Amino acid sequence: MTKKSLTIGLLFVFLTTVFLGFGLSAAEKDVYKVGVDANFPPWTWVEKGEYKGFDVDVIKAIADVEGLDIEIIDMPWSTIVSALGQGKIDILVSGLSITCERDKIIDYSKPYWSVNQAILVSKDSDMNAITAMSMGHKVGAQSGTTGYMWVEDHLIASGVDVTLKPYEDYIMAVDDMTAGRLDTVLADTTTAKNFVKKGRDVKIIGTVATGEQYAYAVTKGDPYNLLSKINEGMEKIFESGRWMEIFQEYLAEYGYAPPAKIPLTRELTCE
Repeated sequence: MTKKSLTIGLLFVFLTTVFLGFGLSAAEKDVYKVGVDANFPPWTWVEKGEYKGFDVDVIKAIADVEGLDIEIIDMPWSTIVSALGQGKIDILVSGLSITCERDKIIDYSKPYWSVNQAILVSKDSDMNAITAMSMGHKVGAQSGTTGYMWVEDHLIASGVDVTLKPYEDYIMAVDDMTAGRLDTVLADTTTAKNFVKKGRDVKIIGTVATGEQYAYAVTKGDPYNLLSKINEGMEKIFESGRWMEIFQEYLAEYGYAPPAKIPLTRELTCE
């Protein structure tokens, strides 16, 4: 090999190392699509054509501090997780609970909120938490939610006499219950408290201790390197005080204590 050939060969190896090993980062997009369920207050909803809610304001604040351009897209909850898994959207923010089943097709950020499941009935109902979830009663939950899954896995699979009815969103489920077409609704505690606080003719009669945590999520494999930005963004807006401003606007009215730190430590471990 001549000296010239050796020099060219070494230069090629060097450039290849630079571009493939160090110079290239994850792919980037001009605008990232953020999927929401716009019928899930206080986390995400639409008011006078504007997206509102805790998760909406948080992801906007994260986008600001991390230099991301985002577009919010309303999608039905029944298909939103699979849409993220297929890369049709880039980020999911809408009170998303961490589950091992979902963990197989999407990647979660660090968690930011803890919830259980609340048992909702009409205000004039004389049922208790046990009778409301048995004795042939009709139980409604939003399709694809952890509440719906809990009824399937813990009541129906165990032979408890209930009829589970899926709904596109919790607003429709509560409407059916107050109209007498449904006996009970099982919903995340914060969502249930929102219906009570907003004057719907419902009450909470019990809680199922599911010990869930909410997190944001991206497509499996994090192709755009968004998880680090989301996690770091949460920490930045908490330290700046912006997180607490959003908390006060959307969640403080339900009696929750402000968080000591954000993000939280994930509790669920999946194989």
